[in-house]
Amino acid sequence: MYMQKYSILALLFSIYSSNLFANPACFSSNDKLGDSAYWSITAIELFAQKKYEDAVAVVDLCFDIWGPEAKKIQKEMHDDKVPAPAVGKVSPEQKKAIQKNYQMNDVSMALWTKAVSLDRLGLDINAKVAYVECINMTHGRIWDSGGYEPNGWFWSPAEDCAKKVKKLI
Repeated sequence: MYMQKYSILALLFSIYSSNLFANPACFSSNDKLGDSAYWSITAIELFAQKKYEDAVAVVDLCFDIWGPEAKKIQKEMHDDKVPAPAVGKVSPEQKKAIQKNYQMNDVSMALWTKAVSLDRLGLDINAKVAYVECINMTHGRIWDSGGYEPNGWFWSPAEDCAKKVKKLI
């Protein structure tokens, strides 16, 4: 009887801790905003509010949901020698192609947010590790409207992380 109760409790804990019941910061309730986008936007909004510890916590909380797949895609692109997407202003076709990699883009943004947050908190060793993780996501791109949608441009979190980490080396 004891083992049966233990098994049931272990099963319930396993289900509860699974992605189905993950923190609400990991999943969007907005039909027009995907889960990984919601996650990265939540982290960047906390960053913008200078809530750096919270931003890092949100990135860490949900990273295992989208990070591994994005890393796998990045590795495949690297291994297949797929050129990284353009930065700056791009054609509508290029924009559409970049946006197809939404998960990699969202993970790149989240990693940038984590690295810069750790840097601003003065946690240099942790920031270096996070910057390296960000730098490795070379194909991720972020749309910056400059407040004037649809005008805007793409930037590379990996390139920005490579610049920022230099001061810590």
